[in-house]
Amino acid sequence: MGSKSNNYLEQILEILTNSGLDYCIQNGYEDMPNSFPTDVDIFYRNANEKQIDLIVEKITKETKLLVIQKVAMGYYHFVYWLTPRIPEPHFKLELDFQSELSRKTMPHYFLPNKLLDRKIKYNGFFIPSPIDEIIYTIMRRTVKHNFTAKHLKTIQKAYLTNPLEIKEGLQKELPQNIIDNIIDLIQGSSSEDFEKYYKSFYEYVCSQSKKNTTINKRLSQWKYNILRMLPLRFFNPCGMDIALLAPDGGGKSTILEALKNYEIISFESVERKYIRPGMFQNIGQYKPNAQPEMTDNPNPHGRKPDSVFKSWIRFLIYLIDFTLGYLVKVVPLKWKRHLVVFDRYYYDYYVDMYRYHYSLPKWVPNFFSFIIPNPTITFVLYASADVIYNRKKELTLEETERQCEAFKKVASKVKNAILVDVDRPIEEIVQDIAQSIVDRRVQLTQKKLFSQL
Repeated sequence: MGSKSNNYLEQILEILTNSGLDYCIQNGYEDMPNSFPTDVDIFYRNANEKQIDLIVEKITKETKLLVIQKVAMGYYHFVYWLTPRIPEPHFKLELDFQSELSRKTMPHYFLPNKLLDRKIKYNGFFIPSPIDEIIYTIMRRTVKHNFTAKHLKTIQKAYLTNPLEIKEGLQKELPQNIIDNIIDLIQGSSSEDFEKYYKSFYEYVCSQSKKNTTINKRLSQWKYNILRMLPLRFFNPCGMDIALLAPDGGGKSTILEALKNYEIISFESVERKYIRPGMFQNIGQYKPNAQPEMTDNPNPHGRKPDSVFKSWIRFLIYLIDFTLGYLVKVVPLKWKRHLVVFDRYYYDYYVDMYRYHYSLPKWVPNFFSFIIPNPTITFVLYASADVIYNRKKELTLEETERQCEAFKKVASKVKNAILVDVDRPIEEIVQDIAQSIVDRRVQLTQKKLFSQL
């Protein structure tokens, strides 16, 4: 990251320290603020969600960054994704606020109270003391069951700050067998030795989880899950769905691939759906000895439409896919923070029923449109008919001209539609689309970000 990114981090750390928050950076802080990690892990205590939101609000004002996502990852565990106003392909910054470490199979296994009591100042911000660095690292890597040479180096460095003092401190915190195993691991030379002690480490972490999971803790977590986890994760999903519409030659596939490489901030991945959510395959795939579905249609008008009866049957089956299939196949992906991209969508029916072999009146897709879920954004890609036709001559120029005009009309009547000029370099097109996604994601996040203010 460049110096501008480093400046962001300096401002963020200064705001955290001056906010009065009782906090400590968990890891990856050695070269901060000179280096710019993709995520900043923060332990905190004695602060509620409203106070965390206010700190993040101040950060956005001071740095001019935007909060594109706020996600409840667990029990009083909030993650905020920040982005510049104009998104940058390789910019990624997460502020990860945790009040404890917890997993479904290992609830509340690490409470950072002692760590925060003993925190020390480093380059203007707070980090764990050496003894807590060792304890935290061992417990965290045990739960993850992943201990590398980097983690060995971390605890060795912490131990060598003052071996005698570290040993005395560990005596007050851990059982003797765990202490012996840690010292042996530190004094060894291979991170693979961790496996020799894993069983005893795991048993200790389990005992801490049982000790910390009190009745009051269970009740508190139940209340939190109902009042905050559900609204933040499920009623306002962290993912998005968008649709790309255009005549053949509009550049949908090229744009989709470019979006995947753009690393749009805060999304876990980009998932492609072709036309429908995909609860059903194409009807023809259910025939015996059916050939694999084609991912492209080089001759979209090369087959005559089906009969009216067959068209109605197929249309109604696919209607179930668009509606119930959306709930089954798309909404869970949005819960998991994916960006779902429809390459074509139901709105294609408004323009070209022939392509889908329907012998149905034009009013049919309009009549049923009220039950079709609207994507968060529908991008209608347009250019002159000559440009589109010269890219793909699968349809006549006259048909291309008709579709270009028809898609523009779709953009005027579909909710949340945006016209995108695709007669320019792909980099500019993708940047504009990414900008629209960021703007919409920021807008949606406002419902969650300051919901407690």
